[in-house]
Amino acid sequence: MSVFLSETDIARFLGQSLPDTRKAMKSSKLKSINRQGQKVYPREDVLNWLAENFTSLTSERLMRADHSSADNAGLDPFSCGITQLLSQSEVCFPDKASTKSSVLRFISNKAVERGAVYDTAELREQLEQREMVISTALKCGAALVHPLDIRQLYVERELLLLIILPHPIPFGGPGGRLTSLFFLLLFPDPHRHVHILARLNRLLRSNDFIERILSAVSHKEALDMVYRRELDVISSGGKS
Repeated sequence: MSVFLSETDIARFLGQSLPDTRKAMKSSKLKSINRQGQKVYPREDVLNWLAENFTSLTSERLMRADHSSADNAGLDPFSCGITQLLSQSEVCFPDKASTKSSVLRFISNKAVERGAVYDTAELREQLEQREMVISTALKCGAALVHPLDIRQLYVERELLLLIILPHPIPFGGPGGRLTSLFFLLLFPDPHRHVHILARLNRLLRSNDFIERILSAVSHKEALDMVYRRELDVISSGGKS
């Protein structure tokens, strides 16, 4: 996909009309440029803007973004995609990661161990740069960590990791909220990336789910909790 996205492209991500998308982009204050008579936006700026704004969407609009981005990525929006991805990777329970820096270092090392990327330092730098722009931590106590610009990395394969800390740490969450649940997203396909972002935001709208998964002590236990929550989200439509 191009390094630039048109308003039509963004409408497909969000699953909404072009007029509504134009209105949203106007209020976003993202910088646009004109290419061949068409208004376009830098792709990574749009993806980062979506990540920051998904938490403010209504459940119904978030569901539309989930389904539309899945359709455009050639995925089944009614499958348990998060569960499948985590079953292929790992749920980690580090006991020594107690600062933002140590968490990002742990995450970067794990991504290299899983064969998703080859350069720990490059990934960590991209994650740190993303956090400097604005924190990926949500008010629910979870963070959806991802590179500022994934095109700067050589990604061998896409990866979703779940990291559960024994104690919450300061990570830049809204209002100083501490963070103890971390997801790493490495998805070069932007539609795939947006789908995962939207689906995770839907899962994390349940405080009960977050409390339960923080009590998990094994990969299998955490995966089972994710699976049950994802089934609930899929069956609830836009009410999750």
